[in-house]
Amino acid sequence: MLDVIIYGLLAGGVLSLVAVGLTLIFGIMDITNFAHGEFMMLGMLGTATVSISLGVSPYVAVLLVAIAGIVMGVVIHFVIIKQTLGKSLYVQVFATFGLSILLQSIATMIFGTKYIALDDPLASSRVNIFGTDVEAAKLIAFVVGIALVIGIWFWLNKTRQGREIRAVAQDTYAARVVGIRPGRAYVIIFTVGVVFAVIAGGLVVPSQIANAYSGTTFTLISFVIVVLGGFGSVPGALVGGLSIGLVQAFTGVYIGTQWQQASIFVIFVLVLLLRPQGLFGRKSGDSALVGGHE
Repeated sequence: MLDVIIYGLLAGGVLSLVAVGLTLIFGIMDITNFAHGEFMMLGMLGTATVSISLGVSPYVAVLLVAIAGIVMGVVIHFVIIKQTLGKSLYVQVFATFGLSILLQSIATMIFGTKYIALDDPLASSRVNIFGTDVEAAKLIAFVVGIALVIGIWFWLNKTRQGREIRAVAQDTYAARVVGIRPGRAYVIIFTVGVVFAVIAGGLVVPSQIANAYSGTTFTLISFVIVVLGGFGSVPGALVGGLSIGLVQAFTGVYIGTQWQQASIFVIFVLVLLLRPQGLFGRKSGDSALVGGHE
């Protein structure tokens, strides 16, 4: 059982990183982003392509791809996302779903539809954790993912810029009154969300094959994690990601891999029925970034 727990937590660390980007975008901008998994997919394919083309480690390639992710996030924000701010949910859904299809199409044109796999010596080496042998790639992804999640929580809660962003999330009008520019907060948060998804993809690809359609599954899982943890809650995304990783691991081992996705959505439905605000959500009150979303 210990080995199942270890594998579940390692997988959950990366899922938390992806979900944090999604929950930040919702918590600050009130945008439901259905293209989030495609950013991860681009991170996977971009990292694999750069690693193979330049002959460098995927952990070097992911840094280069993350820089490209910053540019992509800023451009998409100003071209598409900014136009949906304050609009109805329908506008956001159609805009981000259309963006998802667009990114899949672009990825198909650039990378094709074939699966890409990496063979990196460091990533494929084995590490012993409490008597369980795991791929180094999974451990690296877990450590980096958890570190980034903790880092973004610290930044939001302990720095002046982070407090300004939280103020925008809590009351945009009041933030404007005291001289805070919501537009700046929006572009920063959307870009951070994109980059986190890109990095997560780069961390996953050394141990997982990928193609232009790999992002769809991660979009769905990310929404389940965000609902489980509470929309806008960084601690919720962390706990939710680790929990879903454990559920996937136990389901795959004791019930069957074909039931892994089904088990996730059973949890999704149960949370919606029993605690729709999520584990760390609140029905009213504080900003989502400090515990819940109204």
